[in-house]
Amino acid sequence: MMKTKDKNNTADMSFLAHVGELRGHLVRSAIAILIAAILVAFFWRFLVDHVIMAPLKSDFATFKFFNFLGNLSGIGDLYTEEFDISKDLTNLDPSGQITSQIMAILVSGIIIAIPYIIYEIWKFVKPGLNENERKNASGTVLAITFFFLAGVLFSYYMLLPLSTQFLFTYDPFGVGNTWTLPKYINLFVQTLLSMGVIFLMPVFVYFFTSIGLLTPLFLRTYRKHAFVVILVAAAGLTPNDILSMFVATIPLTLLYELSVIVSNRVYNRQLSAEEKGLTKK
Repeated sequence: MMKTKDKNNTADMSFLAHVGELRGHLVRSAIAILIAAILVAFFWRFLVDHVIMAPLKSDFATFKFFNFLGNLSGIGDLYTEEFDISKDLTNLDPSGQITSQIMAILVSGIIIAIPYIIYEIWKFVKPGLNENERKNASGTVLAITFFFLAGVLFSYYMLLPLSTQFLFTYDPFGVGNTWTLPKYINLFVQTLLSMGVIFLMPVFVYFFTSIGLLTPLFLRTYRKHAFVVILVAAAGLTPNDILSMFVATIPLTLLYELSVIVSNRVYNRQLSAEEKGLTKK
């Protein structure tokens, strides 16, 4: 009976040790976000002028690029008028400015700290993996960082400027548009974070295929259905306009095709490992 109690105590101690270790990783991740947020707050004026409000101005890199393409094709400038939507933003809520600033600082801190947060997750998971799993997981850590930041950058340089310019200038009733600062900050945060997460599609497919929940045959068979889901996701994750949905659909479709390739490679590798195991037996 004493031995049984010792085993239970050991199991409890092991569980508590894991909880304590996880808490340490979460605390360090939170500290990393806090440090990044403090740095963002220190450079707040630069962040506002050159990052947050930059997509609202006609001299933003995206509009210059599309004008370059227009001139290259002989059409001419696609954005002929100068504009600065940031000057038209208003605030109707007494706490709107401070809540918008806090949200912008925290989200910017999270984005900056993402590589370190993923590194902490990797340190927590690593001891429970074997040598082959560690090699594969180390590549997955880099993949998560890459695809998340790629989604954030795509949102910032494509979705955000194109959708805001289109929605602000779209005026079929001739009454003009007036935007509030909190609404724009919510749009800024929503598009960046949501696209950062949705760009992790190949990583999710990698894990689901590894544990047997997905197969490349399933992904190929339901490709048309997946396209409908992509359209719905693009409509839900972007501002409510056709242009944003169309712009978001293109990379999401490409990511799905990449996910099929990833799933196929993982599946074939699993089959190869099983065949080798049967041969050895």
